[in-house]
Amino acid sequence: MRNGLMLLMFLFMLGGCEKLASKPASLDEIAKVVDALRTAGCTGLKELDVETDEYEVGGVVCSDGKSYDIKLDKKFNVISKREDHL
Repeated sequence: MRNGLMLLMFLFMLGGCEKLASKPASLDEIAKVVDALRTAGCTGLKELDVETDEYEVGGVVCSDGKSYDIKLDKKFNVISKREDHL
């Protein structure tokens, strides 16, 4: 009984995690994200998360040679660009 309760609590906590809300990107979405990144002077990406109202792209290398985490809105406009210090 106690193990079942612990499992239920763990699953409840996971339910609030924002990352679990993401879904896999479609091929069309990937192509549009890559095109938007190229327009912004950036290439490559290590990860792409599709959220309800935005795309989160990690490990993007831009023309200055630095790596960034970039957020795009659902119309594929850059709304946030943060240097990735990893």
